[in-house]
Amino acid sequence: MKRYIIVCLSILFFSSCSNWLDVQPKTTVEEEEVFSREIGFKEALTGIYIKMASKDLYAKNLSYGFLDILGQRYEPSNVEAYQDELWYTFPSTKTESYTTTIWGKMYNIIANVNNLLYYCDKKRDVFTTENYYEIIKGEALGLRAFLHFDLLRLFGWGDLEKRPENLDRLCLPYVSEYSRELQKQLTVGEALEKVVADLQESMELLNDNDPFGLTPKPDDYDLPNEDKFFEDRHKRFNYWAAVCTLTRVYMWMGNKAEALPLAELFVKEGGETSWISSYVIDAYDPADRDLTFTTEHVFALDVTKLFENMQYYMNPKANDPNENTDLLYHAKARASGLFESTDYRLARWYDQTGNEHYDGWAFVKFWEVEKYKYGSTMPLIRKSEMYYIAAECLLATGKDADRLLAIERLNTVREKRGMFGLGNDLTVASVQNEITKEYQREFINEGQLFYYYKRLGFEKIPYATKAATDAVYVVPLPTWDVDLGGMEDYKK
Repeated sequence: MKRYIIVCLSILFFSSCSNWLDVQPKTTVEEEEVFSREIGFKEALTGIYIKMASKDLYAKNLSYGFLDILGQRYEPSNVEAYQDELWYTFPSTKTESYTTTIWGKMYNIIANVNNLLYYCDKKRDVFTTENYYEIIKGEALGLRAFLHFDLLRLFGWGDLEKRPENLDRLCLPYVSEYSRELQKQLTVGEALEKVVADLQESMELLNDNDPFGLTPKPDDYDLPNEDKFFEDRHKRFNYWAAVCTLTRVYMWMGNKAEALPLAELFVKEGGETSWISSYVIDAYDPADRDLTFTTEHVFALDVTKLFENMQYYMNPKANDPNENTDLLYHAKARASGLFESTDYRLARWYDQTGNEHYDGWAFVKFWEVEKYKYGSTMPLIRKSEMYYIAAECLLATGKDADRLLAIERLNTVREKRGMFGLGNDLTVASVQNEITKEYQREFINEGQLFYYYKRLGFEKIPYATKAATDAVYVVPLPTWDVDLGGMEDYKK
């Protein structure tokens, strides 16, 4: 029977599709069988995480690849594979290939999430283990919101705090039902309302039932974990992942008043995370070094082929003796100017040896993972981000006591990275500049920097040659979806 389930899941979750509507009808006998037992839901949810961890999505395009290229993370003299994206030459055939893939596969995953949610309620009676129904449903709702929000951050409008009129601009469909019908295109504001609603329901379900939830557990509480379902909650959409995602959403909306208490809740409660120790960063045996700071991951994905997918772009010796024209690296001056001399990240995230083919420092944060005990993990939400968000929100209150607390929040992270604390005499503008530097340092190869610039409406992205207008920030919709009549090209 186990083999039969796996075969069915391969059809449901791993089949290629030409567009996001290409999903299996939910009336099939196979699906009824898959979801006839509790294990079917667990396997289905695992399949969704695996699909998210593909190189077309979070294992490349939505991390160190397409997104970090848009954020001008790397040296422009190289990167032949991403020239159109590097110079924001939109639209182009090459860019279209990336955006179509991202759009199609994200909506295909959302379709699978919605299918799981449909059966979750239809087959509720198959859940025999306490808390499983609530946790699986809570994770699925959170993932639906998370995926839609990332689509909105890429294809939708930003700078909402300064330009609230963007809330009324057309954006994308929020697909909350398993259906082959074309879905209505929503405005940014309408889509964000649905993101918030799903996250709030996810938090409610997970708070009471997730081991990471804040609801106190009775003294005799015994976690049912014979099948190891509750292991590695940091690699599932747990309660704190929902809290942190909602915090991101409020920041995107320009609603710092709602974001601040959530960020501070995380700071004060710890978010089931712990700061990485310098001993683990600098372990004597390189294989024992934790270069992605896994104890600080709020939500991350297992990527089984991370080394295989990444090393060509990160390893300067990947195609010796020939020059790697797609190497993603920092010039020496750029790296040394970005980091302070005592920063652990400067010491451990770069290969500073160079070679005859390039004059710079290559990143080893991920591409050496094959050798490392803590490898093959792509973080999607980090502990440090909540401290940066808390600091940014505190700066906005206009209170001097909050300015000092913002510096304290920022200094907490700085000290955990081996740097000295900032002085209390810094102005609001200076502290915000330090937050920007931290986004430039902390999220290398993780795809978050472009979203930071877009959220704040930077008029020029550092190291870019083109002004950062909406033509840069609002990535074009896939042409085929517009041509089908399902979408309006909102950039025209």
